[in-house]
Parts: sequence; C-alpha cells; structure tokens
Amino acid sequence: MQAVSSSALADLIARAERADPALDAALTALAPSVGGNVAPLRAAMVPLAQALTALVQANADIGLVADELRRYQKFAAPGKPSLQIVQLRKQQATVKQAALIARQNFAQATHAFLRDGGLTAPARRLPTDFATAWLGKVAAAVAAE
Repeated sequence: MQAVSSSALADLIARAERADPALDAALTALAPSVGGNVAPLRAAMVPLAQALTALVQANADIGLVADELRRYQKFAAPGKPSLQIVQLRKQQATVKQAALIARQNFAQATHAFLRDGGLTAPARRLPTDFATAWLGKVAAAVAAE
C-alpha cells in the first residue's frame, strides 16, 4: 500500500465536506469515467478517507505498544511477569483487536467507495491497495494545485 499521511487525509476529508473546486478538478482528472459528475465520488470518498485514517492510527498504535512492551521485557527478570508487563500485553491485545476492526472497516469502505463512486479496481490488484493508491493520487493532485 502506498502511504498517505494523516494530515493529507484530514485535508481531503475537509475539502470533500466543503465541496472544494480544486478537489473536484482533481477527481475529474483522475476519474474521467464519472463524466464530470463528481458529487457521488466525493461523497463516497469521505468514509473511505475516514476509514483509512483510523487504520493508519491503529497501525501506529500497534507499533507504539509493541515498542513499549519490548522495552520492558528486555530487562524483565525470568519467571512470573510483572504487573506492568501483563498490563502491556493486555493493551497490545486490545490494540491488535482495534486494528483488525479498522482493517475490516477499511475493506468495507473500499467496496462501498468502488460501488458508489462508479470505479473499478484493476483485475490483478486488491481493491484496498487500489483505493489507498487512488487516495494518494488525489491527495498529491490537490496538494500540487
């Protein structure tokens, strides 16, 4: 997946909610199949960008908790784990569960986006990868203007 920053996603969401003409121009250029009617595409893009933002945040949280757990386990005495390590393991399980839910929500948002936006993913490409790359292209096109 192509990485899209959280700030770029937040900018896309804000532009889509206020119907920014620069965003509409970028959508028309990237999706000529919609024939200039970008309103459904723009409306379908907002939940997709929100789901991707949640997924990016969940993946970042997994990294933070894993780093902290590694730091404490590195110097832990053998035997029964300390209360802090047990709490960090519980937190890690919670964060992983949240990431799984975020990944599932992103997949559902991707399918809804492709269906409602009138786009089709290439045959040998995952729809989620296509949607992530597509959002990256839209963010880059809007930032260039």
